[in-house]
Parts: sequence; C-alpha cells; structure tokens
Amino acid sequence: MHISIRHLLIVSTVALLSACGGGGGGGAASPVASTDTFPLTTILANSLQSSSNTFTISGTSSGAAVTGSGTVTRGSVSAGTFEGVAAQQRTTTATGSFTVNGTSYALNNSATDWFDSNNVPVGESGGTDYVVVTGTPTIPATVRVNDTGTLYTANRYSNSTKSYLRGTETVTYVVEADTATTALLTLIVTEKDTFNTTTSTNSTQVRITPAGALTRIKETSVEGSTSLVISY
Repeated sequence: MHISIRHLLIVSTVALLSACGGGGGGGAASPVASTDTFPLTTILANSLQSSSNTFTISGTSSGAAVTGSGTVTRGSVSAGTFEGVAAQQRTTTATGSFTVNGTSYALNNSATDWFDSNNVPVGESGGTDYVVVTGTPTIPATVRVNDTGTLYTANRYSNSTKSYLRGTETVTYVVEADTATTALLTLIVTEKDTFNTTTSTNSTQVRITPAGALTRIKETSVEGSTSLVISY
C-alpha cells in the first residue's frame, strides 16, 4: 500500500483526464471475520519499504471508457526537512499510459510523502497539491475486523508558500473481513474545497496479516464525472 496522504496514481490520472477534457473526479468471495489483532503501526512502517508494482487502470470519464497500465515505484526512505522540521521522506513514481476516447496519454508523475520519526504522515510535496497535516494524527497501534476511525486531517495548498488554500482532506480507515487469518484494510481520503463541499473520494485497499505484512489490492477514485479503479 502506498499508505500515504495522497494517492499518486489516482490523483495523477484524474488530473490528466481533466486536462484532456474528461473527468473532473478484492477480496475473498466469501469473507470470514478473523478474530486476530492486526498491528497497524507495523503495517504503516512496512508500507514504507521500497517496492515496485505493476498496475492496470479501468473506469470511465465523462461517459468514455478509460483503460491503461503501468508501474509504480516506491523509493527508499531518507532524511530531509519538511516545514522547517527534520522528517523522513519517500518518493513514489508512477509511469505508464492510459487511453480515453481512442487517444493515449503518458503517465509519468512523482510525489514525495513526508513522515516523522515514528512513521506518522506529516505532509506531501511535489504532487498536485502541497499537503500539510494538521494537529496530531491518531493512529491506533492495533486494529481488528469492523474497526473504523479517523487517522488525520490535512490542508491542501497550491504550493509550499501556502498562500492559497485549495481545501482540506480527511483520512479515515475501515477494517473488513477477508479470511480467518487476514483482513482488508481500506484508507479513504475525502477531499473538500474551502466551502466544505466534497470534491473527491479516493481509497486504497490492502490485505493485511497479524504479522504486519500487507499486499496491495487496488485504489479507487470518484471525482466529478470520472470514476477510476487501479488494480495491482
């Protein structure tokens, strides 16, 4: 899981679709509710390991079918400074292409997520927004099937000067049944404009184990007339 404040693949693709004139916004067949406890903080830490995954894109934009594929590469964590404070950084890059209305477009974008020394998100730079987490995130050490909650909220600016507030985002989570020894963890990012109107909903789903391992499944997004699913 690119467990991050933003969803690079979804946000980049929707942004490109908007520029092109479109858009503009798995689990088991018979799930079993595991009685295990799942270490969320360990899962978050493990999600920061460097990795590479291929993906496919499907969905619609303004009624037209969208298809595509590519690779997302997550780099290693390194030291840096965010908002004048020492922090960890990790850059994720998505490359590939997608087709809408018979025309193909290249996907080549990257963004840097920032975390504190405890792997708690503090912001993002280099993407479509400059994002700064507000307050202190509440990340439970462990979760179980049927748990839900809010992890953190953030302000979205047009750039690092923070002179223009584009809106806010709230990140929530839900843990759902999967098998007797795994569960499905979904992080949901709800973006709102400065009038408190929801402008998009993005989610990332992974399969988790009691040992803290994770397997990426999919990302989804609904923004305006654009609805996308990115499957790993």
